[in-house]
Amino acid sequence: MIMTKKSKICIMTDFGMGPYAWLRGPELTRSRVGQCIADAVTGFPKEYGVSENLQRDFAEWVIDFEKNYDHVNFDWEEWNHVGIELARKLKKEIGDQFLVEYHYPHEDPRYDAAPPIIEI
Repeated sequence: MIMTKKSKICIMTDFGMGPYAWLRGPELTRSRVGQCIADAVTGFPKEYGVSENLQRDFAEWVIDFEKNYDHVNFDWEEWNHVGIELARKLKKEIGDQFLVEYHYPHEDPRYDAAPPIIEI
């Protein structure tokens, strides 16, 4: 389901089958991410035009989160850096069709100190 140019793709991890991308229409507030549109199993629907390589990288990134987020030595700074870079690559691939945001996960111990959402 593709929405308008004012819709945003929110990159945010969650638990389950590796969800990582959510579509938020312009009618939803910033605190809501909207409907899940991509996960580690199915990737993005073809109509979004996201490359297989980028979808694979997103899948590896979200699986790393699900497997390791609760480990003491999990490198949150590096993991978020990778996520932001993936969001930037997504924006480059989809162009002006959508806005893109990166959402820091609540599980990150530094969540309150970091900007919770970054506009890409």
